[in-house]
Amino acid sequence: MYRVLIVEDEEIIREGFKRTIEWDRYGLEIAGEAKDGNEGLAQARRLRPHLIFVDIRMPGMDGLAFAEQAARLLPDARIVVVSGYKDYEYLRQSLHLGLFDYLLKPVDEDELVRVVENAVRSLDELQASRRSEIEASSRLRKSESVLHHVLLSRLAEGDLSPLRESMPDPYVREVAYGRYAVAVLRVDNYGELARGVYAGDEEALLFSAVNICEESVGADAFVFRQLGLKKQITVLKGLPEAGSGDGGESDEAFLAFQADAERLLDNFGRFGRFRVSLGLGRPYEGWEGIHRSYAEACEAAERTTFRSGNRLVAPSESAGREDGPPLWTAEWEELFLSVCGSKDTERAIALLDTALRSPEAEEATRGRVYAFASRLLESADQAVRTGSPGLNRDVPYWFDRSRIRALDSLPEIREWIAAELARLLSRGHPVYWDSKSLIRDLRDYVARRFTSEEMTLASLSSKFGMNVYQICRLFKSEFGQNFHVFLTELKMEKAKEYLRRTAMPVQDIAFLVGYKETKYFFKVFKKHVGLTPSEYRSQS
Repeated sequence: MYRVLIVEDEEIIREGFKRTIEWDRYGLEIAGEAKDGNEGLAQARRLRPHLIFVDIRMPGMDGLAFAEQAARLLPDARIVVVSGYKDYEYLRQSLHLGLFDYLLKPVDEDELVRVVENAVRSLDELQASRRSEIEASSRLRKSESVLHHVLLSRLAEGDLSPLRESMPDPYVREVAYGRYAVAVLRVDNYGELARGVYAGDEEALLFSAVNICEESVGADAFVFRQLGLKKQITVLKGLPEAGSGDGGESDEAFLAFQADAERLLDNFGRFGRFRVSLGLGRPYEGWEGIHRSYAEACEAAERTTFRSGNRLVAPSESAGREDGPPLWTAEWEELFLSVCGSKDTERAIALLDTALRSPEAEEATRGRVYAFASRLLESADQAVRTGSPGLNRDVPYWFDRSRIRALDSLPEIREWIAAELARLLSRGHPVYWDSKSLIRDLRDYVARRFTSEEMTLASLSSKFGMNVYQICRLFKSEFGQNFHVFLTELKMEKAKEYLRRTAMPVQDIAFLVGYKETKYFFKVFKKHVGLTPSEYRSQS
């Protein structure tokens, strides 16, 4: 609702204004009234009205003096002057002041409605314009923020191309320092929070995490969400050039940043909902130093276990630390490669469970678990390729570390690896322990897909890893029927079904059962059934 202020010295006229029309019908409410200009200004300051009606001739401050001050106080308000005098000079002055409109007493209802409708339309247009400006400004700010996050992410990943562009982003100057150190924060219970406390609102989750980071770190620190890693937040700290030495851990500026990181971890602990890991990289000089410190910070963050709570891993802890008992032993590897070679998915997943449900896995760092997953899946891929030479034309399996980093727990990681493993072992030729199982699977496969024009002995040979002669011999031996006769019978039975139950043209039916040429289909159908397709349809 837009607010209306009536400034008029005669009470009867003020009451007449209020009763002449139904103001709420136009989205207006009478918010206040005043009997002179001074009182009117006080009301205007308090109520901030959108539409003001003011009488020109009033005791003390007249209407034009009021209107002039009200227009400065409320530049967006629509001011309408009202006068009982047909005085062109007053009208000229009101127009000179830029007032919205002019009404003559006694005020005609139709004229009042006209002025009110025009005022509301003008106010609506103003509000729409303001909303558009605010939205555009908001989008611009968000766009700039996203672009800055993209730039920082690229620098962290070691991509220095933005610095070499002919017109680099001016933001580069804001992040230019002699040295850099990076802290990497991982939200270890991201999925749990997204499903629970934040009820699917991941933007609110990340906003909360970023806000805690920004409030915890000191000046010259840039907090950004790492692209492609939704549960990771990166803190880039600009440091002054080292006065002497290598600028290592004895550096006061770096020690201050480490204290900020510890405070950041404490703040997350007090917040309660988040369980985080925080890795710290050492300071390095130049733009290249961003990536060097970032890589160290990522490696440090992965030296936490799935059991550990909020924990900071500093460079001194990260360097040269033993990872503990191995998850991947020579005996385990030999058995795993054997079951992958025979495409025994069930046994392969059982071996996976043995490894990831062991005490060693419970105590292993995240980095060791990720490395284990990478080696396991790449080995499975290679084992399948060895048994199916045709797969060597495909691109080798690429382990996407960002996908496994997005998972919160060992059970989730086990489930993801099992799905990837099953997919890898399902490729290439099936592995059979005897020829009967193989040829029966081949017959079932043909029965499901016989209408495809790709259903040839050559394609079956490639899929099942046998030559054409072996397929024909085994098929005849097992089923007492020639393979081509079996395939033709399937096609003819399907064609007869179409002829009985539909009015489709014969050429369409031929295509649907896998014959490119209608003439050849006629020939085969007549030989197999003893009737032409048309004769068969008419008799059915």
